[in-house]
Amino acid sequence: MTRALVLTLAVVAGCGVVPRGRAGGDRPPAEARIVLYRDSALVEEELAVELTGGAQRLTVPVARGLDAGDVVITSDAAVVRGWTLRAPRAPGAAIEARTGDVVVAGRLRADDGAALIVEADDGVHVVAAPEVVAGGEPAALVVDVEADRPRRARLVVRYLTDRLTWQASYTLIARGDRGRLHGALAFDNRTGRRWDRARLAVIDRNRPAAAPSPGSFGDRAVVVPGAFAVLPGPQRLDLSLRDRRLRLVPTLVYDPVGTTLDSATMRPQLDEAYGVARWPGLVDESVKIDLSQVASGSLPAGPIRVFTVGAGGELVWRGEGRLLPPADDTELYTTVAVGRSPDVSGRRRRTDFFVDLERMRLIEEYTITLRNRGAHRADVLVREHLYRGQCWTLAYHSTGEAIAKEGAQQIGLGVTVAPGGEATVMYRVLYEWDERKCRVSTSKH
Repeated sequence: MTRALVLTLAVVAGCGVVPRGRAGGDRPPAEARIVLYRDSALVEEELAVELTGGAQRLTVPVARGLDAGDVVITSDAAVVRGWTLRAPRAPGAAIEARTGDVVVAGRLRADDGAALIVEADDGVHVVAAPEVVAGGEPAALVVDVEADRPRRARLVVRYLTDRLTWQASYTLIARGDRGRLHGALAFDNRTGRRWDRARLAVIDRNRPAAAPSPGSFGDRAVVVPGAFAVLPGPQRLDLSLRDRRLRLVPTLVYDPVGTTLDSATMRPQLDEAYGVARWPGLVDESVKIDLSQVASGSLPAGPIRVFTVGAGGELVWRGEGRLLPPADDTELYTTVAVGRSPDVSGRRRRTDFFVDLERMRLIEEYTITLRNRGAHRADVLVREHLYRGQCWTLAYHSTGEAIAKEGAQQIGLGVTVAPGGEATVMYRVLYEWDERKCRVSTSKH
């Protein structure tokens, strides 16, 4: 189930992104829309042009590192006949380039697509993520259009680029059994373009293979309200989540495998020995955080660090976890390890394995045994990773309603262990690779 997620955007002072105010009905549309994928970004620029009537050739700025075939151009008042990439600037040309607050003026020595090498009076400079201020020739397309009469028109330029990158991260400040969650987006613009007004969104998955279209901007996006100036180079955005004090629930987590074995393919790993090892028995003391209190849908993946406030007001590091990439029907919570349990330990072993090549399916069963040497009962979250492939169904599990899907290949199974006693958790998972039957991960059968 897809949930809409709306975040409010604040700006870290001095980091290069300046809010222009929220766009309302009485404001002009944003100059650009930018959707940040995991591996690249989709950009849609709106450019106002003056047409003379008849055939005309226009020069349109574009991101660095693109070919003409990477771009789609449409217009509301003209016929777009085609476009070509303008020849790059020649070495020796006078140029003035800026990255961040630093401006370098001199002669162009080289342009490798990611940076400019400029020979100035005080030496040779490598200008990373450059914006050309004057001189030289910034990346551009030469566009052939035809209009029936002189008029003002709008060109829409869409392209995918790998020069807009991001990384989400989160900080939880805990005071006793409550805490506040803060989110941030580190954003790096290496396109050589700047946009005075841009709308931003994040889709936490890889970019689509199809050519960019208007519909690409609405698919499972985390929308950031408002229009902003986006400058070249690194910048940092605060994702202001709902300002609520979250209840931090102490819990024990047994997660011996982790995500290192996760295979992202639909056809499962068939090697019988895959994932069979002598896994450690350590159980983490953790805090469980209900993320539905701060957002109405899945947050972008990223590390989450937990700090407590010391006696002198200083922040004291307690632990670190990670929000997984969003997946359909996952529960909106996470856990962060802050210590080790001295009393509870676990043991993980495979108790069944069967491959049916004719019916294209694999069945695997695991049993997890937990032992509590303490004097009090222990509530344990057993975290298991369905790492063989993404086409899986949980055929059976022993924990009743105490189960949650935590990610595309991750489940949490809850169990209580009596003082001085043992408890077992058992589950059976079915992997398939027949395209007619294959379903992307389902946690509850």
